[in-house]
Amino acid sequence: KQWYQRRVAITAGMVKAFNKKESKRMTCHKKYKIRRKVREHNRKLAKKMKSSSNKKKKNATNAPNCPNTAPFKEDILLDILKQQENLVAEKKLRKKHQPKIVMKENKPSTTSIVSQKKVSANAILSKSDVLLWVVDARSVPESVDESFLATIKESEKKFVFVLNKIDLVPCSELKSWYTQLIKIGPVFLVKSTQIILSQSEQIIPAVKQTIARHGGGKGLIGYLKSSFPEAPTRIGVVGKDQVGKKCVMSTLLKACGRTKTKQATETKLNENLRLLSSPGTIETETIGILSVLSNLSRYMNYPVEVVKGLSEVIEKEDAMHHFTLPDYNHPEGLLAALATRYNTFFGSNPDYEAAGRIVLKRLRDHTLKFVVKCTTKATRTSKGVPQSMLDEVEAFLFEGDALTLATHQLNIVIEKAEKKSKHTEMECEDDSDEEGSEEEVSEDDSDEMC
Repeated sequence: KQWYQRRVAITAGMVKAFNKKESKRMTCHKKYKIRRKVREHNRKLAKKMKSSSNKKKKNATNAPNCPNTAPFKEDILLDILKQQENLVAEKKLRKKHQPKIVMKENKPSTTSIVSQKKVSANAILSKSDVLLWVVDARSVPESVDESFLATIKESEKKFVFVLNKIDLVPCSELKSWYTQLIKIGPVFLVKSTQIILSQSEQIIPAVKQTIARHGGGKGLIGYLKSSFPEAPTRIGVVGKDQVGKKCVMSTLLKACGRTKTKQATETKLNENLRLLSSPGTIETETIGILSVLSNLSRYMNYPVEVVKGLSEVIEKEDAMHHFTLPDYNHPEGLLAALATRYNTFFGSNPDYEAAGRIVLKRLRDHTLKFVVKCTTKATRTSKGVPQSMLDEVEAFLFEGDALTLATHQLNIVIEKAEKKSKHTEMECEDDSDEEGSEEEVSEDDSDEMC
């Protein structure tokens, strides 16, 4: 009985094992072997394709086979060689006379909103009741236009000077320019557009708003509210390019608890105050340091001329201090000293253009601070900056020194000189060689005559 039971169990297990399906799993050895074989096969195919394409190219470039029994075989081969030489010469000419790439200026799109359009200062003057004249503290005489000042006085409208970018100018020069502008009209100090914050402070938008309020906008809004308490007044912002007109507008809006201007023509600041959404630009033909910074993309092509004009306006000791230069011949040797200072060489010759571009980039990025010197000195009777205004912007005042300019006007002479091509240079060298050979022949003739 036990033997029978054991036999039945064995047969049942054999039947179960026989009926069990085979697993579809593959061993790792087999799997990686198949991948290797496929990779080798693809490599062989790519190699064959490459060799066949190279053979076709070689057959295309080679000259056609010409049998020895063919008549005029030498003439045919000579014609083929001449054709090949002509093709090579044409390729060289194409490389020499490549078409010049002309860069087009980016014109502003017509679909821009009202605040981004460029409006003239006279149009803003006719629409507004009070003008905020934004003046760059770095170049005050360039920002103040006498002809536009005369038109304001003729219209009998009130205006306020807003001395912007006070954190980029030494405090002594700022106070001297304040005493000069206060003789013409009321002046308020405002911080520059660039707010330098840490990463933790940039996350909190409330910090930016408080800095904008304490950057001079609080006192300006208080003056406007006290001067025009009842009648509704329109405030217009005017100024030259690169003086920070939109910065002043954003400072006023943030001081009143608003974030940005609307696309309409006016934005409400108060029950009685209305701010015009688009600032007005004062256009002049004089070339100054601010006009160079506003058209920097154009003047980057002529950096040598700009630095030459700048060297005529600055002093030698000031340039040596701010550029960390050794003693040099001023003003002619400024470019050479800058090239050695910034290690800009094209081969063995100094690259003046690269050194000039470095100076322009430093002016653009505010790493090189500059200011136009105030010639008139303050007297005892002249008004100084009020202490309340200084307390409001005390954290942003700059106590260091800057590159002082004698005047805001730069004598930039741009001469469009035609660059010599390699072909013309070769011709000039050949002509010089011919002249030298003629001189040698004339010397030999003179020796024979003697």
